[in-house]
Parts: sequence; structure tokens; C-alpha cells
Amino acid sequence: MQFPIIKRTTFGSKLLIFLLVLVFGLVFSSVLGIFISMMRGGDIMDITNLQITQVCSQVIGLLLPPILYVMLVEEKPFNYLGCNELPKWSLLGIVTMFTILPFNGWVAEWNENIVFPESMAALETKLKSLHEMYESTSEMLMNGSNLVIGIIIFGLLAAVSEEFLFRGVIQKALVKLFKNAHIGIIVTALVFSAFHSDFYGFFPRFILGLMLGYIFWMSGSIWASIIMHFVNNSTIVMLYFLNKKEIISIDAESFGSTDSVFLIILSLVVTVAIFVICNRLKNRRDARPYVSTEI
Repeated sequence: MQFPIIKRTTFGSKLLIFLLVLVFGLVFSSVLGIFISMMRGGDIMDITNLQITQVCSQVIGLLLPPILYVMLVEEKPFNYLGCNELPKWSLLGIVTMFTILPFNGWVAEWNENIVFPESMAALETKLKSLHEMYESTSEMLMNGSNLVIGIIIFGLLAAVSEEFLFRGVIQKALVKLFKNAHIGIIVTALVFSAFHSDFYGFFPRFILGLMLGYIFWMSGSIWASIIMHFVNNSTIVMLYFLNKKEIISIDAESFGSTDSVFLIILSLVVTVAIFVICNRLKNRRDARPYVSTEI
């Protein structure tokens, strides 16, 4: 098959195609998940039904749309997505998933304790309700899964599907739209965090989005951000299960957090320093995923 499938496209038509494919994928995956749950019988909140719905959402709703989109409009679709060779130095990004923990833990605590003005009490109640629902659904899925299934659903599928969508397509488009990599990465991170519909986890997730965005931009390889994302999510899953089995007493949510101001500041400084080192190590001409691609 020759690509692109649609030979002539403008920026506007590409945007429309992307939105149509994405919306169709999200709607179809939701309908399919509900349909399968109904065919199996039982409550839609049954743990197996939740797992099926989650997998449908990740594979059909988030992973297939960006792949289909680039096949429709790009001459080299998988190169466009960033399926390029992984620079060895980009593996330093894995280290930052741990060095950022004290700072991001402090941000998470601040985020969770945000208090709205009295005039916005209704909005605050709604956001807290969404947060509790997000947390309870995640906990149900974790409690009903074994370690392997948990890593597959929360680690592997989440990392691959979200990185292909947010970094592989959305970030590249926004960088070209704004003609500025930093603005494109920041806006993508905002969209990435908002997509999870959890205000009380918004800012630490935004920071994660920034880190994933910059490693992808510098390396030119989607595998770099996928590996980082996978390590982050899988670490949480493993800690949760080890804690549940009483093998360790470390709470996954508070892992790496500290009250030491020195360690919090050091955490940010070390993380930024690693990204600066990565930026100096990269081959600028070959690493950037935006040089020869039109949008």
C-alpha cells in the first residue's frame, strides 16, 4: 500500500481528518466496550468488564486513530510518528522519572489541597467528585488485576497509546502550528493532563507531560517517551501490588515524596540538569522529528 492514502491535503483538511478519526475511535471504543460487557452479562462495573472497556479505550480509542491518521495523510507514516532509532543517551530520561519524584510529590500535595473561592464551591465539588471517581475506578481495576495484567493495561498499553497520540501526532502538529517547540510541548502537556479529567492530579501529570514531550523532541524517537511513560506507570503498579501483598510498606502515591525543602529543590535541579545533558548529547539535525515533515 502506498501512502498517503489521501494524496492532497491542507492543514485544515488534516485537522478535520484527525478530529474525525479520533472522535470515531473514542466513541466506537466506548460503544464496543459497553456492547461486550452486555454480551458477557453482569454489571458494567464488573472488574472484567472494566478491564475490557479499558483495553478497548486504549487500543481503539487512543492507539488506532493516530496510526490511521498518519496512514491517511503522511507519505512516511511511521517515521512521522517517531518510530525511529532510539538514541542511547535518551535512556537517561528513565532516570528523570525517579529524580523528579520529590518535586512532583510536593506539586501533587499542593494540587490536592487547592481550595476554590466560595463563589466557585459548585465547581470545586464537581472536580472533587470527578477526582474521587477517577481514583475509585483506578483502584477497582488495580484490585481486580494481577501484576502482569496491571502492567499490561496501566503500563504498556497506556504508554504506547498515549505517546502515539499526544507526542506522535498532537505535539508535532502544535510545534509546527506555533513554530516554537517549547510552546508546542507545553500546550501538548496541558492537553495531555486535561485529557485525564482529574484536576486534583493535573499539575504533576502536566510535569510528566513536559518531560515526555522534551525527550521526544530531543531524541526524535517515540520509543524514548514510551519507555519513560512505561517505567513511570509500571513503577506505580508494582509498588501498589507489593504494598497490597504487604511485601513493602511504601505507598505508591507517596513514593519519593519528602518534606525536605532541600531535597525538593535538588530534585528539580538534578532533573533539569539531566535534560540539559541530553540536549547537549543529541544530534540536532538527525534527532528532531519536525524538520522535514509537513502538517
